[in-house]
Amino acid sequence: MAGEPRFRFTKIVVDDLDAQAAFYSAVLGQVVGHRFGGGEGDGVFEEVVMGPARGDDGPSLLLVRYPRRRTPRPGEAVLGFAVADVDETVRAAEAAGGVVRAEPRFLPQVAMRVARVEDPEGHLLEIVQQV
Repeated sequence: MAGEPRFRFTKIVVDDLDAQAAFYSAVLGQVVGHRFGGGEGDGVFEEVVMGPARGDDGPSLLLVRYPRRRTPRPGEAVLGFAVADVDETVRAAEAAGGVVRAEPRFLPQVAMRVARVEDPEGHLLEIVQQV
């Protein structure tokens, strides 16, 4: 293996690939890098690879849909996003069909504001802002 191991992506299984990609784009500025699909039998999949608009080589968010499988219940992961304004992001999430699970609050021990929201399919996001 060349170089040090590093975190590269988080992948969540979704029901509606287009709607979920639109949510993450509208609320968190993620852009579609590419789409692809493949597989056979119940392994057939469609996938969207998303990342920040600035195109850095940081971690990516992957959304995958298995049309011949049942989508697992949300809760398999908590997605963490650092943002410039937690309150603005929470309102954008609500406007895009998300649900607020914990309103923004200040955590003095780590000098940040944090909120928790669910995307339209119930996947949990933790939104943080350094202050």
